[in-house]
Amino acid sequence: MDIQLIYEVPTAKDYVSLRLRSGMGSKDLQRSEIALQNSLFTASIYDKDKLIAFGRIVGDGGITYVVSDIMVDENYRRKGLADLIMKELDNYFDKNTYEDSYICLIANNPADLLYSKHKFEYLSEDKCGMLRNQKNSED
Repeated sequence: MDIQLIYEVPTAKDYVSLRLRSGMGSKDLQRSEIALQNSLFTASIYDKDKLIAFGRIVGDGGITYVVSDIMVDENYRRKGLADLIMKELDNYFDKNTYEDSYICLIANNPADLLYSKHKFEYLSEDKCGMLRNQKNSED
């Protein structure tokens, strides 16, 4: 393996390919390009020229930040790559956010175990997480 961590936005094609290889499912190529270009911060890990791990931060750059798309190619799991990506995101947060910043994520199990090592906690009982239902009401 020839592993390299870089902070450049990957191509949308590489991003969608990694989504598929990591089990996160496909996304539209054009919308992926827009999303990637609007990221506040990205960390990409390559094995030679193949994107094998990725994570990014999205948000407004002032108050609200969201950890998104933490993914590792299924053939490269259990090597600490997700933890390395999260450490890079932590470094960004340490340098660019404030005590009252709102930093959130939505975790799939068992990824919550990874995020708990990086200062993320479950919501208190007086709060709840929610997702907007994007299905057409006519369906």
